[in-house]
Amino acid sequence: QGWRRWRRLRLFPRPRPSLAFNLDVESPTVYSGSEGSYFGFAVDFFAPDLSSMFLLVGAPKANTTQPGIVQGGQVLKCNWNPNRRNCQPIVFDATGNRDFAKNDPLEFKSHQWFGASVRSKDDKILACAPLYHWRTEQKAEREPVGTCYLHDGSKAFEYAPCRSTSIDAEGQGFCQGGFSIDFTQGDRVLLGGPGSFYWQGQLISDKVAEIVSKYNPKVYTTKYDSQLATRSANAAFDDSYLGYSVAVGDFSHDGIEDFVSGVPRAARTLGMVSIYNGDTMASMYNFTGEQMAAYFGYSVAATDINGDDYTDLLIGAPLFMDRGSDGKLLEVGQVSVYLQQATGGFQSQAMKLNGFEVFARFSSSIAPLGDLDQDGYNVTLFCLPLGSFQRARPVITVNAGLEVTPTILNPEDKSCELNENGQKVSCFKVKFCLKADGKGSLPRDLTFHVELLLDKLKQKGAIRRALFLHNRQPVHSKNMTVPKGGRMSCEELQAFLRDDSEFRDKLTPITIFMEYQLDYKTAMDSTGLQPILNQFTPANVSRQAHILLDCGEDNVCRPDLQVAVDSDQKQIYIGDENPLTLVVNAENLGEGAYEAELFVTVPPQADFIGIVRNKEDLARLSCAFKTENKTRLVVCDLGNPMKAGTKLSAGLHFSVHQESEMDTFVKFDLQIRSSNMYNNLSPVTSYQVDLAILAVVEIRGVSSPDHLFLPIPNWQPKENPETEDDIGPLVQHIYELRNNGPSAVSKVMLNLQWPYKYNNNTLLYIMEYEIEGPMNCTSDMEINPLKIKVNEKNETTNGGDSRSHNVNRRDLSAAEGDVQTLGCGTAECLKIFCQVGRLEREKTAILYLKSRLWTQTFMNKENQNHSYSLKSSASFSVIEFPYKNLSFPEDVHNSTIVTTNILWGIQPAPMTVQVWVIILAVLAGLLLLALLVFIMYRVSGVFNES
Repeated sequence: QGWRRWRRLRLFPRPRPSLAFNLDVESPTVYSGSEGSYFGFAVDFFAPDLSSMFLLVGAPKANTTQPGIVQGGQVLKCNWNPNRRNCQPIVFDATGNRDFAKNDPLEFKSHQWFGASVRSKDDKILACAPLYHWRTEQKAEREPVGTCYLHDGSKAFEYAPCRSTSIDAEGQGFCQGGFSIDFTQGDRVLLGGPGSFYWQGQLISDKVAEIVSKYNPKVYTTKYDSQLATRSANAAFDDSYLGYSVAVGDFSHDGIEDFVSGVPRAARTLGMVSIYNGDTMASMYNFTGEQMAAYFGYSVAATDINGDDYTDLLIGAPLFMDRGSDGKLLEVGQVSVYLQQATGGFQSQAMKLNGFEVFARFSSSIAPLGDLDQDGYNVTLFCLPLGSFQRARPVITVNAGLEVTPTILNPEDKSCELNENGQKVSCFKVKFCLKADGKGSLPRDLTFHVELLLDKLKQKGAIRRALFLHNRQPVHSKNMTVPKGGRMSCEELQAFLRDDSEFRDKLTPITIFMEYQLDYKTAMDSTGLQPILNQFTPANVSRQAHILLDCGEDNVCRPDLQVAVDSDQKQIYIGDENPLTLVVNAENLGEGAYEAELFVTVPPQADFIGIVRNKEDLARLSCAFKTENKTRLVVCDLGNPMKAGTKLSAGLHFSVHQESEMDTFVKFDLQIRSSNMYNNLSPVTSYQVDLAILAVVEIRGVSSPDHLFLPIPNWQPKENPETEDDIGPLVQHIYELRNNGPSAVSKVMLNLQWPYKYNNNTLLYIMEYEIEGPMNCTSDMEINPLKIKVNEKNETTNGGDSRSHNVNRRDLSAAEGDVQTLGCGTAECLKIFCQVGRLEREKTAILYLKSRLWTQTFMNKENQNHSYSLKSSASFSVIEFPYKNLSFPEDVHNSTIVTTNILWGIQPAPMTVQVWVIILAVLAGLLLLALLVFIMYRVSGVFNES
């Protein structure tokens, strides 16, 4: 609350909120009230006639002469004549509390805060006590309904629209009527009661004439026929405080003033301001704050700000926080200004005015003051109740000048020497000047810190295109002393342009920036008061220089960029590793294009490999892959500049894959971009290549071993074999299904036929089968029906005795001449059905069939001395591909046959090496070793002599 021993209200004859150069601050009018009365809590001017002017001042904690009342509050009328600065209380109510019976009061006027709100219109004064309490005879609880008094110059009339016989929080029991008040031009009063309906708040308006005519001191609750009032809303609007602040103004263009109310805790404490129709109390507009708990709507005002004869709206948010120079949030307060439009409604964007002092509660109240300085615009006063008092600082006005010669820089005109080696550079002059003057206690000479920066607009870390000649840096700093009120002080420096090979940007202007700061320590007076620079004069100045371009007389280049693309590949097989090559043709039919680059948008189904370098007719561009906003790009440099008439062809390699099973094509977008101001883009050119399926699937088979010799030495048949060896030698058929690509397959059916019996005699008895890869198999007969014990370890597949045998040529020829083929055309076959899953390129699925030759069948007398060719067969067919929207080749199938030969005779022995050959080879090796030792010995001797 912060009220000191005396609370004084200072008023000035000609107040102005901002540039108040004409205020008579030497002789302010001062009014004082009693200690602790909160004198000045509310103020208003009162002009009952054209010849009279008074100041109304509320003192809501003042003691009065009302019997039995403590700090009832009062309103004082102060004479505006500065020679008669007296203030006299206005008598609105001289009575104490009214009672139902002795010691049974029905109202409570102590601490009612009468005078907390005061408004006047012509000879009428409305003053309120929002903390006035009341109770009914049925309830002992008292509630702060609030009450007001209307004074017409001779008599006061009580006005308590929230006082009723049913008082509780759900209704108007906590109304606090009169918390905010105003008059309309149509002789109505507007009253805000922020506590009604569980603090949803309420607006009430009644006619002045009806308040006067229906007043009866013996009647406590009065019904007004012309009353306008807002009603209770749903519970979501509880604790919103409608009626916290009020104002009136015509916002419907009908000549009737409408009602404005702040609702500072609405919209989850963002705050709102609502406008209601002044004829029907219907809702018209709602404005919502942008920051929680800023108390948007704490204060409101309606006045014409811009002189267009339409009432505008001002809204205060005294707890608004903004970030300071250090990035921290500071409470500075804010005013939002909404301008009304001639066509109705308001401009969509509000003007924002932030406070300048922390915790000063800027915009706690807003007061339209009219056109004080007669400039055609109304003046509005914003209050900072917790603002500090500061001494005025002398203001220094600075005129700064900056000149660049020449402003068009020719990179070829190298007239300055950069170093002792005589390196020539293109240079220009930078002339900077200062002039300063001011009023107040200022020294004769003023010192400024001046900083010059070349190519200011380049980002930090980027190459500055110009440097100062004396230090080869883009920055020059110095302290500059100028006489107060003297002539312009100037200095001149030389700067130069870097070689154009050191930077790319030749189009944007080179900004030369000058900034100055006052040396406050040398400018302060003997009391330590420091002056301040005029805040309406910029503390910096800038000029621009342009690099001369080969672009005609206007030095503005207008290129005509064109790009075309082609490829000899109209479709791409999915999975193919051969890259897609795009041949790009870029052309400039206009003037030079600076920082020209080719942009290729790479689709997700493609990856950039590189440029084509092995063709002389294609340019070897410098290209790089990068990502911008999740867009994958290949960017290629086309020249800086890409001169007029330039034609370039380049090849770009891309690998292509299918990102999604739904993809059917791959699309590339190409465009040339430059940094020119005009015509800096070429039309976008697209190239689309279709995706296709190609899968080369093959099947191969092998027998291990591929032939067996009978009879098997030392083998005897068993009537009931128990082990594998009891049956005969091992025979394996291995089938490999291989996808050579490039595309994948997702489903293949593999069918195998196995020669199982012939004339009811078993041929190859399958012990088991194994699979490798994504494959599942079933058979039409039981595998290993005799339950023969399977060997735990794989044995060699040479099929029996390894002893050497000599077989003459005549025997073999005789055996091979008598061969009987036993396949599925002559023998009974077992069938195995396999389903193969997804096979990518170069992937396989293998089926291992492990069997035993049923030797007893071939040892029968009728089968001896005969050779047999046992044949199994396998066939496959591709059923599905993993590409949903692409047509795939039909009838992808093949087959193969695996043969195991059964030969009757003696297995040939392996060829042996004679002993004399071995001895001769050993002797030759020893001789070669001796020769190498001798040569090394001779070589080492030569080095030792050296």
